[in-house]
Amino acid sequence: MALPDLHSLEIAVTVIETGSMSAAAAQLGMTQSAVSQATKRAEAQIGVKLVHRDRRPLVPTDAGKVLVGHIREIALHAGHAIEEVRTTASQPERQDLRLGLVDTFASTVGPLLIRELMEGAIALRITAFSGLAREHAEALTRHEIDAAVSSDLMDELDGLMRFPLFREPFVLVCPRAWAETLRDRPLRDVLSERRLIRYSARSHMGMQVERHLRRLRIEHPRVLSFDTSDSLLAMVAGGVGISITTPLCLAQGASHLSSLTVLPLPSPGFSRELMLITRCGELEPLGSRIAETARNLLRRHTKDRTVTQIPWLKDLADDMVWTPELLGDVQID
Repeated sequence: MALPDLHSLEIAVTVIETGSMSAAAAQLGMTQSAVSQATKRAEAQIGVKLVHRDRRPLVPTDAGKVLVGHIREIALHAGHAIEEVRTTASQPERQDLRLGLVDTFASTVGPLLIRELMEGAIALRITAFSGLAREHAEALTRHEIDAAVSSDLMDELDGLMRFPLFREPFVLVCPRAWAETLRDRPLRDVLSERRLIRYSARSHMGMQVERHLRRLRIEHPRVLSFDTSDSLLAMVAGGVGISITTPLCLAQGASHLSSLTVLPLPSPGFSRELMLITRCGELEPLGSRIAETARNLLRRHTKDRTVTQIPWLKDLADDMVWTPELLGDVQID
């Protein structure tokens, strides 16, 4: 079915609302003949009578009453559609985006980033996928997403652009009651006394922690492991064990922080990076704009929260968000 002539339908509704062709013509600034012809066109395209012409004032048919109930909403939707088309034409670089967001980013900075992208001049519509970093690497190679904010740098994959966003140190987290007995002790000694609650081996966080333990030649039984920081930190808060995590992961499990103490990870430490990763040539120049938006949000919202939750990180907080002017904006494979 062809799209209806909305202008003719609106004229017919005005006739119904005013009760006469002449009153509608006066209201619309048209001749009575033009109003009558438009009303007939509206009836012809729908295939029903909209007014009883043998009554004075004119009385709407049941079909006419239904039209009155819908026409304003139809006109409003049409107006929004036209405005969106005009906006797209005036900002041709905007596009629909499919973003993968690693869980810790999705639940902390993610909502702020999505709002900024949609309200700014970057994205028309966004489909966001949270989950594990490995899943986003696979989705990116299968062209199921356009970009990913990930802790997996995907070094084994070619044809990618990587925009550094954030680097954060791993920390040791334990129940408050254990803090003084664990502070300033070697990690090997700590793990000989306390159960390590791990991130699952299929998560990138879990793989990073396991690599660090292997470098230190520390073997520790795998008893409990979790995909999400919230579940992991709940176990630590409940006195089940200790864990190795990061400030952003602590923000994801903020409801448990009152029961936890965050300690520096005994030397040697290590860190994780978050990057915006896209396929080469497919998201230019939006990739750098999305990355800078994400950095600004991390700078505004993550720094103060990190220092409040972990005061001893104050001297490092300024350097956690990437600074393109000093360190470069993009790495290309």
